[in-house]
Formats: sequence, C-alpha cells, structure tokens
Amino acid sequence: MNPLPNLALLQLTGPDVRSFLQGQLSNDLDALTTEQSLLACCNSAQGRVQAVLHLIERSESIVALVPSAMLDATLTRLRKYVLRAKLTLQDARKVLQPYWAEESELAAQGWPVPQRLGEHRQQGEISVLRWPDPIQARFLVLRPGTAEAGDNAVEQRWQLADIRAGLPQVLPETNESFVAQMLNLDVLGGISFDKGCYTGQEIIARAHFRGAVKRRMFRLQAACSAPTPGTRILNNGEPAGEVVSAANTENGCELLAVLSLAQHTAPLVLAGEIPLQLLSLPYELPTSA
Repeated sequence: MNPLPNLALLQLTGPDVRSFLQGQLSNDLDALTTEQSLLACCNSAQGRVQAVLHLIERSESIVALVPSAMLDATLTRLRKYVLRAKLTLQDARKVLQPYWAEESELAAQGWPVPQRLGEHRQQGEISVLRWPDPIQARFLVLRPGTAEAGDNAVEQRWQLADIRAGLPQVLPETNESFVAQMLNLDVLGGISFDKGCYTGQEIIARAHFRGAVKRRMFRLQAACSAPTPGTRILNNGEPAGEVVSAANTENGCELLAVLSLAQHTAPLVLAGEIPLQLLSLPYELPTSA
C-alpha cells in the first residue's frame, strides 16, 4: 500500500455531529451510512466553496477526507459554527492515515473489497472505500498509525486518476473561487436540493432553480508541466477560466478547469500561451445555462 500524505482526515464525534453537518454542508446527511460515503462541500455565506469533503461514517465517528493543504482552514471554518453543539471536531492526522491499495493487497490482508462506487466497509479499525476511477478499480484504505512519507510519483498518479474521474477539489489558491455547480458537484451527487437550509444554500439553490450556471468544470490537457491551481486560462487574451487541479503525464499534463460555457470550445491557452485541448469527462455535463 502507498501512503497518501497529500490527503488528511478530520474527525467528528458527539451526539450532535449529524445535525451540525446537516446545517453546514451541501449534501443530505441522511444519505451517509456506515456502508456508503458521501460527497459534499462547505461554503461561505455567499455560496462560494471553501472545501470539498468526502464523508465516511465509521463505528466511532464521522471522518471527512480533504487535501492536507486544506485541513487547518476547514477545521477553523467548521469550528466557527459549532456554538453550543455537542461535538468534538479535531485533526485526525496523528491517529488515522489514508493509503492507496490494490485489490490484491486487500485480499492478501483479508480485508473487504467494496464493489460499488463510494461503498465503505469497516473491519476492526480499518476502513476500505471504493474510490471513483473510470479506468480501473481504485481503493482508499484508512488505518490507524502516524503519517508516513509519501512518494511524489504515487501522489501524482492518484491526482491524475482523480482528474480523469472528474473529481474536483478546492485548494488554498482557489478557496471561495467557485459556486458548487461550477465544480460539477451537482452532477456528482454532492448537493441536495431537497434538504433544509445550510450555509450558502440560498445562492446554490438560486443558481440551480434559475438556470444561472454560466461556468462548468472541464478536463483538458497541455504540453507542459502541471500548472498551479488558480492559473488563468485565456481566450484571445481575455479570461475564460482558471485551473482547479492538475497532474503531470508522460507527455505534459492533464487538468480540471472551470471555464465559461460560452468559451469552453474556443481556442484556449494557459497563461504563457500554451495551447489547451479539451478532453472528455466520465459523466454527462450540462453545457448550456
């Protein structure tokens, strides 16, 4: 198994955890079970995404997987709203670590092998999740322990697989840059439009019910090293979008970027005049407002 120190976990325990998260996150906590993980985001009052979270319900707590670079900011953001809720919210990096495991490794350990997308199976203190991947089965293992050094090549492969799966992330450079639908979180099942109020809900619901989504996330490639999140994308020198995440490949890089729907098929370049080529996503994407 390969450690993934670029990912980190925050842990929530206490009787009010579900009601607290229900008032803070975009998705309906009733859909989170011990056997099914949940994609969601937390947002500013203006409806801008501050973090994308993958929630996993373990026997003793709910844990949320986020990029390591976003853990402290996400903890600070959520703690602002705890008030009198009876719960403990803490950094779980010292007690629970994420790993990328092959199916053969799960079988060798005698661990369960989840079959459906997002399925979570816990055995003792070990959690195994089936992670989205359009090419091959991919598994995330959470197990007790202290952080191990990662391999940059492994982390790049994991990031590339996430990009090919069309999975968005928010990083420090893009914090509060996007509304949830711009990151395709509605298409990916990360938003409930039937649940009650949560922080940022009014803006997200308005964009949905009024058809006001003018930008969407697309997958592209370029013959250069992976650009940093937030890098601008141009059309004839005018802003057309910005990079969400990127990973190196043998021939350059692949990336996810939020683009104007009116410009996503136009000749686009990264800042620096590097041409971009549009690639397909593994899910249907609305391309009209």
